[in-house]
Amino acid sequence: MSRIGLKSLIFVMLTVAVSAPSCWGTENGYCYIVSYSDSTRTAYFTPVFVAPVSGETFSKEEFVSEVSLIRKMQAQFQTYLTEKGLSTSDFVTSAREAYRSQAIADKRLANEKSSFSSRGFTIKMADDFVFKD
Repeated sequence: MSRIGLKSLIFVMLTVAVSAPSCWGTENGYCYIVSYSDSTRTAYFTPVFVAPVSGETFSKEEFVSEVSLIRKMQAQFQTYLTEKGLSTSDFVTSAREAYRSQAIADKRLANEKSSFSSRGFTIKMADDFVFKD
């Protein structure tokens, strides 16, 4: 094999080795956000939405949580609450992210809404919230 051919082969192999993992590992994670206030006994829930995740699995039901995605989702929802005239300091906002299917996320969302409702919280759906990645 000529030197040029060998150099080209090495270059192609290095390019694939460096760039492939970042583009091959993308999956869709099914997420939702919960934000509740103990003082007003109100809990806001978003509908389940899709966000890109790395694809590393945590269990049969979840992908590995990504801190940057969690922060981005929570920040966008806090902005949503502010736009609705609510004080974000009254609310605890938590992103539930990276379920492996819509059915799993829907089940978890229903269980969580039921849990808050049984504790006396008023459940409000933030149906007009849209996550932008």
